[in-house]
Amino acid sequence: MTSRTGKVCVVGSVYPRRPDDPEVPWMRRTIQLLKRRGWDVTVFAPSFRGLRTHEIDGVRVHRFRYFAASSEDLTHDGGAPTKVRSLRYQLLTIPYLLAGMWGLAALHRRERFDILHVHWPFPHAFFALFARWFAPARIVLNFHGADLLLGERFPFVNRALRHCLARCDAVIANSSFTVGRIRRLSPIEVTVVPYGAAIEPTSVPDKPPRESPLVFSVGRLIERKGYAYLIGAMPAVLARVPRARLVIASDGPLRADLDRQVDALGMRECVSLPGKVTDEELGRLFTEASVFVLPSIVDSRGDTEGLGVVIIEAIAHGCPVVATNVGGIPDLVKDGETGRLVPSRDSAALAAAIVALLEDSEYARELAAGGLRHVRTEYDWDSVIARLEAIYRGVMRRGGAEARR
Repeated sequence: MTSRTGKVCVVGSVYPRRPDDPEVPWMRRTIQLLKRRGWDVTVFAPSFRGLRTHEIDGVRVHRFRYFAASSEDLTHDGGAPTKVRSLRYQLLTIPYLLAGMWGLAALHRRERFDILHVHWPFPHAFFALFARWFAPARIVLNFHGADLLLGERFPFVNRALRHCLARCDAVIANSSFTVGRIRRLSPIEVTVVPYGAAIEPTSVPDKPPRESPLVFSVGRLIERKGYAYLIGAMPAVLARVPRARLVIASDGPLRADLDRQVDALGMRECVSLPGKVTDEELGRLFTEASVFVLPSIVDSRGDTEGLGVVIIEAIAHGCPVVATNVGGIPDLVKDGETGRLVPSRDSAALAAAIVALLEDSEYARELAAGGLRHVRTEYDWDSVIARLEAIYRGVMRRGGAEARR
């Protein structure tokens, strides 16, 4: 029996605005692969400063306008959950919500989608619920953590999410950590579908011993990344491995604070914060790294890693990983099997784990190999898309059965 595909509208707050836009690469790749497998996919996303409906990768991106072009910046370049702390952006959510509801309803009434796949369900689930009044569709809600964090700050968000969870057809989370947060709201069944990655090597690439071993990390310089604790670990690392060096790539609002910390510790010669680097330079750093470290924490707003997807990239480059036991990271890093998992906000524990890998190359290689086996099984794109297709077909079968009844 041939497997059925159908029409899917992917709904969310952000999507690449042009072919070279780096926004949500995992969503873009997911849609490319679904299209390749026969699914008819349309994206429904907000405009950004007047951006009109356009096409990327042969996929139509339907942009809904919600305000004057100069003010259409609630999403993209930082994200709405951060921006809504400002009164201006709080007021902008009202036309955003109304325009999104009417826009999706009109598009769905015209296109008759089988599935409305909603990312970041607050407030986008309301777009889908309203659209379903005009034509039948199955609603799949996909949580990444940001809207659940809003619920911890604003109780009305949790009430809204409970309402939506009771009326959807399937729920997806990016990690078991996110599943736990959803189940605080509802006992509903949740399927974990993580971000995929292209895992090309079948074995750990050779990393020759280096005279100056590189400890590497990449991520925005923000509180929840915990980079102050990684920099704080370096004096203890250098006491055991004197020629070690640390590079933290990317940029962010804490850049000046971290630079001051490096200077205060007198480590300017061995700790580098080069800012955002090119893809070519990033690949070189991953290849040269002796250890990759993700020292994330739960920040002062209660935010943390939904998954820690950069760990997948590090593992694919043959890096042994040291990471902290927060958020969705334990889905990827099993201590002593696929990497080293340490308590958050603990520079001494970070240092001990880093030194253990720098001093024992065979142990480091064993953990890197374990990590590679794990991500090839659970995070390879073929595996991720197969899980998503199973959810789509399941809700479509239920929809067909209900229609016949």
